[in-house]
Amino acid sequence: MVDNLTTRASEAAAKRRWRERAYSRFLQDWRRQVVLLRRQQAGESGPPLGDPSCAFSAQSAWLRCAVNPLGPCQGCIHYRSRF
Repeated sequence: MVDNLTTRASEAAAKRRWRERAYSRFLQDWRRQVVLLRRQQAGESGPPLGDPSCAFSAQSAWLRCAVNPLGPCQGCIHYRSRF
């Protein structure tokens, strides 16, 4: 009987700690997104990444392009001129 109560209490405490950590991570991500959005609206995001003459360029300081977001623009097989 005592072992069963102890087990239930420890499981409940573990669930509570997990929920608190998950909520904390959610708040951190949400705050980060709000800060990035405010910087973008204020024009503090910096120059856009990638080649601005490419049709797939995201024109963003955080994302290079839709097709190859992490790779370099030089020699990309998906390059298409915007102009």
